[in-house]
Amino acid sequence: MRVLLFRNLCDRGGVSTSMLLLGREMEKRGIECEFWFCKGSARLQDFLETGRTTVAPLSRLAARLERADVDVVQMTASDPMAEVVAMMSRDAKVLVSARGALADIWDRTNCFAYSAISRGMATVNQPYTDVEIEVVRNAIDVDRFTPGDAPSGGAPIVAFVGRTSDAIKDFPRFTRIGRRLAARGARIWIADPHNAGWEHFEGRNVEKIETERWGPVSHSQIADFYRAVAASGGVVLMTSRTEGFGNVAPEAAACGAWVVTPDVMGLNEAVVDGVTGNLFPADASDDDAAEMIAAWMSARRDMQQTSDAARREFNPSVMMDGYQRIYDRREQLLTTPTPKANDPSLSHLREHLVKQRGWRAAAAREAAVGLAADGRAHLALGALGIAFRAEPRQFLSGPGFRSLLSTMRRIPNRRARQ
Repeated sequence: MRVLLFRNLCDRGGVSTSMLLLGREMEKRGIECEFWFCKGSARLQDFLETGRTTVAPLSRLAARLERADVDVVQMTASDPMAEVVAMMSRDAKVLVSARGALADIWDRTNCFAYSAISRGMATVNQPYTDVEIEVVRNAIDVDRFTPGDAPSGGAPIVAFVGRTSDAIKDFPRFTRIGRRLAARGARIWIADPHNAGWEHFEGRNVEKIETERWGPVSHSQIADFYRAVAASGGVVLMTSRTEGFGNVAPEAAACGAWVVTPDVMGLNEAVVDGVTGNLFPADASDDDAAEMIAAWMSARRDMQQTSDAARREFNPSVMMDGYQRIYDRREQLLTTPTPKANDPSLSHLREHLVKQRGWRAAAAREAAVGLAADGRAHLALGALGIAFRAEPRQFLSGPGFRSLLSTMRRIPNRRARQ
């Protein structure tokens, strides 16, 4: 069996991390795997070292898929290029995964199977598709995230890990709870890839707090960061309004750190309440949340037991079992779409869904031009159709109209490949 894992951008976030981890698990089971990206980043080197990675435009991927030796094409459901890739996939099974966003373009005609990294993600996406969404939770690298020998001592650390500038992470709430814990003697650490500062949060209901550490923590150093939090007797405090899953929680717990989060979608599956961390009510006041967290920090805990539980619950082999069942299945699982939930906490997902149409249209136009230039008229026209369905008015704009003309001019110039 051969599986091609596609993503438009190889970024430094959790999706790329999960792809790499999945590829390693496939190799252990004798499944041939290759990675394909249209754009790279600093993280790309990790994939290139596998010897199974290609960075090239979709016209090259179309040629690759013509060889008809790929059994499964797997990608994120909301990737802007995913619908075009599905169109090119010929006889391969298309598996899309809901990772942290809504998607409204998938049904029994363009994907074989649909998965989600949490039950919450499956529930909120099921209204948009007639393919039954199966839950295959994210896993963590259990070889990398382990308890260590970080020296103990000093006051407990309360740590934030993530993009402080991302509204969904609700960093302002962290500052308000964190200030109350700092008043009890806690140290504040912030691992922020955006390296922001207080000047970025004017008018956002933050409470300025003295921080012992605030800045980026590299991919290679984050496990030691978690171990230091664990050794201090502190906690990783997540304040996200929702998450697709929240990889930080099991990664930190696997290093022995206790994790505390609001009881919200994604996080309430990434934390095993009372075992790898604690959940507090999402609507708890800042004072009440701080009181609960202070009590949890004062409790005696066994870092090894925390780690063992996280490494067992979120083991890559469990994730691979879920995907293998899908790879091996011959029939689709279909269902009737469920009613859409009018949940105010999901408003950011619905707003993102609207924005996706523009990104998807732009990506499809770009793909159409490249496919036409490569003589793939049928696929180029298909990509234009995807762009039109995503955002019909785009072709009235300058860029949209120019890409349409560019595509149509190229189609007659070379013999079309079907």
